[in-house]
Amino acid sequence: MATSERVWQASDVRTNLPAVMDAALSGVPQVIRRRTGEEVVVVSRADYDRMRPSLKDFLMQARVEDGDEDDVDKALAQVRGAGAMGFAPRSGG
Repeated sequence: MATSERVWQASDVRTNLPAVMDAALSGVPQVIRRRTGEEVVVVSRADYDRMRPSLKDFLMQARVEDGDEDDVDKALAQVRGAGAMGFAPRSGG
């Protein structure tokens, strides 16, 4: 994915959505900014899927003691407690 990005005002995106989507699909993140300063980033589905952590990534971040028979349950509880928003199995492999 390209490292440069384009910043749009929300009002401009309404009339330029195809250009925003084309740029995101070509690997250039598109930042959409509201007047309040809040921002969202538009990226292609392929880039989004590549950036999403897997279940293994989440479990590797959990802290459990060796030899504990409840390791997986504890790891999952820690991940859920840490706000693992949007976690879902990856499709296609």
